[in-house]
Amino acid sequence: MNEQPFYHRSWLLYGLLVAGGVAYYLIGYQTARDNFLQVICLFSFLFATYFLAYKLFSTTHLSHLFAAGIAFRLLLLFSVPNLSDDVYRFIWDGRLAANGINPFRFLPSEIMQLPKPAGLTQELYEQLNSPDYYTVYPPALQSVFWLTGKVFPVSTKGAITFIKCIIVLFEAGTFLLMMKLLNRLAIPKHLSLLYILNPLVIIELTGNVHFEGVMVFFLLGSFLLMLQYQWQGSAICLALGIATKLLPVLFIPLIFHRLGWKKGWRYVLLTGLTTLALFALVFDVKTAQHLLQSINLFITRFEFNASLYYLVRWLGTLTTGFNLIAWAGPVLVLLSAWFICSLSFRSGNKTERDFFITALLVITIWFLFSTTVHPWYICLPLALAVFTTFRFVFVWSFTATWSYLAYQTYPVQENLWMVAAGYSLVLGYALRELLMYRKAKAHG
Repeated sequence: MNEQPFYHRSWLLYGLLVAGGVAYYLIGYQTARDNFLQVICLFSFLFATYFLAYKLFSTTHLSHLFAAGIAFRLLLLFSVPNLSDDVYRFIWDGRLAANGINPFRFLPSEIMQLPKPAGLTQELYEQLNSPDYYTVYPPALQSVFWLTGKVFPVSTKGAITFIKCIIVLFEAGTFLLMMKLLNRLAIPKHLSLLYILNPLVIIELTGNVHFEGVMVFFLLGSFLLMLQYQWQGSAICLALGIATKLLPVLFIPLIFHRLGWKKGWRYVLLTGLTTLALFALVFDVKTAQHLLQSINLFITRFEFNASLYYLVRWLGTLTTGFNLIAWAGPVLVLLSAWFICSLSFRSGNKTERDFFITALLVITIWFLFSTTVHPWYICLPLALAVFTTFRFVFVWSFTATWSYLAYQTYPVQENLWMVAAGYSLVLGYALRELLMYRKAKAHG
């Protein structure tokens, strides 16, 4: 009687999943952001179990691992985010909107000087990481915040759990879209586990409450509808993605090129009109100015875990003696836009798989030129990489967690050697894969 080798036996899989569950509990409920040693040890352990579970069991136990991905998310539903404090601004905006106050109009510090609803407490205000900045979250997210404020007008813990439930529902929708796309592209469905089981995705989206998961849902939905020749539905879906997180606008040149001149302009027009309609629900001239001001601040003042920008900053400081972010940030945005448009219009884009490869390169270029790259930003390229042969993004998802080293001191202080090591590893792996891909294409 033939027996499976020990490394293919179910008991090993269940052991890995139980150990992973314990690690998720510890990082979600028992770990402070400034305890970098604990953070990085738990992340490293989770990535090790993720790698082993995928490598050994993805083709034989797909349903088990799919269920584990859901279970890990549900395990984190009742945790209070401990690696990010963005959720408190979500709750703040939602309680303003639920009480008829436009969250784009006032700074939190201004609201504290006015008569305010019961839920906008001093305690909640003190947990905000940007009390002197106007909100930057687009209208689709504001609708989620508003609903949260209506359902939980005073309970912060209840509001956090409610938002997490919404994110998990969208994540489940993303998993289904991935299966449909993989089936259409004739790619094995177990590759979806590269995203579903990725510890960065689980911890940053459900655990730390970030809405990249909602954006990914709308973006993949848009791509699927486009490939099914339903360009009107695709355009509306893309507009919803833009109204969630502005990043999907980067893919408009690529979609335009794929659809062709005539249909491409119709697509852009419908996407633009739908986006404007969504923004018009909460915007007037003043609130639009406040949003643009916040975006400008993000580009010209914020810097974290960057790659190319840190080289520019170092050269600028060396030659001028001061930080050049005020002009370097906008210049890098313009350069990345040029490269993205150039890549989108020059790409072969002959097959559906080519489309996803170019989409992955588009978002990679954007983040390499950005002044700020938080770990959860990598969830978008991770989702796109599932439909390609490129795996450098999965290395990036691990090295991105190294950025938490900055939080072990106050004020935040990055270790630039650690940042350089992480990006060197990612870019080295990416270059190797790109050379192998071009060589394979050349040989047909």
